[in-house]
Amino acid sequence: MNIVVIGVGGIGSFYGLLLQEQKHQVQFVSRGQTLEYLQNNTLILNHPKFRIEKNINVCSMQELIKKDFSNIDVIFLTTKSMSTEKISLELSSWFKDSVKIPYIVSLQNGVENENILSTNIKKEFIIGGLTRLIAAHIVKPGLVESQGEVETILGALVPNKENQIFLNNLKKILDETPTQTILSKNIIKELWLKLIINNGVSASCALLEEKSGVLINNQKTSKLVYGLMQEAGIASKALNLGITQKEVDEMFELMKKFDSIKPSMWIDKNNNKDLELEEICGSVIKYCEVQGLDAPYTRSISTVLEFLYNKTRQK
Repeated sequence: MNIVVIGVGGIGSFYGLLLQEQKHQVQFVSRGQTLEYLQNNTLILNHPKFRIEKNINVCSMQELIKKDFSNIDVIFLTTKSMSTEKISLELSSWFKDSVKIPYIVSLQNGVENENILSTNIKKEFIIGGLTRLIAAHIVKPGLVESQGEVETILGALVPNKENQIFLNNLKKILDETPTQTILSKNIIKELWLKLIINNGVSASCALLEEKSGVLINNQKTSKLVYGLMQEAGIASKALNLGITQKEVDEMFELMKKFDSIKPSMWIDKNNNKDLELEEICGSVIKYCEVQGLDAPYTRSISTVLEFLYNKTRQK
């Protein structure tokens, strides 16, 4: 396959290098200092079970949209959710009114990315996706540390015959890497199930500066994590996704079994980057309010984190 990976952070590096290792043609897209570094140095991915070091093809977004997209099979979008709208407009301008365009696979945090993409790009070419049981972070330029028995869940926003054929082919390719891929008929529900986990640990770990396993297994903080996850489950009812209390409890138990991780929001805080608070906690608050409800756990944790971060953040 001819593959584009937009975003060379932890997740983009992980999937892009695994696919390049399988001899697929991978074009990475980055910006700023990361782009400059990777144009002159290798990209390294460390995992407890493997190590990959490669020279990669990397360009800017501006350079990408000058290329011919007709031979591109898929574009993986792995950037922070705050950039989705801008990128969707750039891709839309690139595709113009073409009948056949590459499939766009979002592997981002949050539950709004697919809807944002679909306002500018044909819905049948948008594939929702999420990663589970993985932690992958940049520890210094060109070096990504990862861990976990990685699962990828993918599903078309608007399923049809063509995108199901594509997804089956993509699954075969991804299954050749040391990851497991699951195809879903209801990807929006799957994205919300992951949001339940993210809402439980992302902001709380960033605020308390403690790993997920510590918070979820501590007698007092586990109640906080569970309350945050409960509110995300309640928020999902606004969309009639059929998420049950049993499924919320299953997500809580899943986190207990997973390796204790340092969520990306905490890492972004340490690196003086924008936090995906609106994209994670904001969605929970919004969809609770739609039902005439508050989300006191989520509002409290996210508000305190945002206030303290803005107070101490380097400008």
